[in-house]
Amino acid sequence: MEPMEAVTPRPRPVWIDGVPEDGSEKRPVIHPYDGTEVATVSLPDAAQVERAVAGAAHFAGEKRSAGAPTAGHTLDRMATEVEKRGEEFAELLTAESAAPLTQTAAEVRLAVATLRHAARFAGQMRSTAAGPGLSAGSSAGEIVLTRRAPRGAALGIVTPHRPLVSAAGAVAAALVVDTSVVLTPTPRAPLSTLALAEVLADTLASEPGPPRPFSVLPLETPDLLADDPRLCPLTSPTGHSRAVVLPDWPDLDAAAAAVAASVADWAGRCHPPVRHVVAHAECAEPFVTALAAALRAQPTGEPYDTAVTVGPLADADTARRALAPVTEAVSRGATVVTGGEHSGPFVLPTLVTGVSPEESPHRGVLGPVVTLSVASTVEEALSTGLSPEPGARHVAVFTRDLDLALRAAESTVADRLVIGDVPRHRPDDVHAVVRALGREVVTVLAGRGAH
Repeated sequence: MEPMEAVTPRPRPVWIDGVPEDGSEKRPVIHPYDGTEVATVSLPDAAQVERAVAGAAHFAGEKRSAGAPTAGHTLDRMATEVEKRGEEFAELLTAESAAPLTQTAAEVRLAVATLRHAARFAGQMRSTAAGPGLSAGSSAGEIVLTRRAPRGAALGIVTPHRPLVSAAGAVAAALVVDTSVVLTPTPRAPLSTLALAEVLADTLASEPGPPRPFSVLPLETPDLLADDPRLCPLTSPTGHSRAVVLPDWPDLDAAAAAVAASVADWAGRCHPPVRHVVAHAECAEPFVTALAAALRAQPTGEPYDTAVTVGPLADADTARRALAPVTEAVSRGATVVTGGEHSGPFVLPTLVTGVSPEESPHRGVLGPVVTLSVASTVEEALSTGLSPEPGARHVAVFTRDLDLALRAAESTVADRLVIGDVPRHRPDDVHAVVRALGREVVTVLAGRGAH
């Protein structure tokens, strides 16, 4: 297909079973920065949604041999094409979400890396055969065949923040597991997903074998189909991060810069931003000074300016609601060290001290806000930073003490512990999406009576 331009009034079609179609309604895509209309997209009607789901379910239920080599080749070709059109994809992301070009360019690189990582992973997803089992009842000559199969058609619920990586992860998982995919972006930010559909369609058109259906359905409620039993919902990673700063860490400025960049990334709306820092009392004062300076150094402004790192939220009301927890914290005695203000849809990167992790805002409307508390001892800092709390799925610990880091790893309930840096979205996060979509089917050839 002819690539779409970043900003154009022509309507974008929906995709039903790999074919672009006009929808029953048209909806403008509005740039959050200046309120201009950057595109018009079609919305599917109920009949189109049903055809998309039925086609995906039919393909997922068909019996066919696993195509790991083909999937890997398809994903590699997609990665190359997205990389080739990288500037276009970055501009589309900025147009639909107002994320700064510096961050959308990084988003494109992450999507490319995700597709390439999935291509390598596809080679590990073939059926395998093993010799005699190790259980007491295993018989001589027994062969165990393990086949990986999809749980159903994939439903990729595309987040409006980091939409390209969200869509690429769902497509990659579906190809690896050898099933169909239905993508449901929000009409507010569907452009990069629709452009990825173009790449997928062009790539699949030149692949051998029967057509592989896929659909892209911009829906006002992207998770509308999550309860459909014919689909396996795939959501993007969620949750936020905590950071623990200990006194043996030699470069507090670097730690502060890493935390500030995490807070500013996609204006604090993307997985997994640092929401709370626990600083040891010995280094708390200089770290607060360094973090405040690092947050002030994050330029806020026009997202097409390559010097800008903090873009706008959806609108001024969203910005006000993002700062509401800050106002509440101040009423309880917290201190705003920097930020705490908004201008229209822009929220200045904000640091609030005197807030416990439990009081740190991590639900509702989110923005570039980080809170900080002080711990008297190393043990208190770690226990506070590593304590279970809904949403805090990642923890950063700034320490040079390897033994301490290993003990922290043993005691944490977080999904990921990073030593010496902040958690980031990684290309190998696609593994979790593949695991959610696939299942193992074990066949045991007992060997009894075999010759």
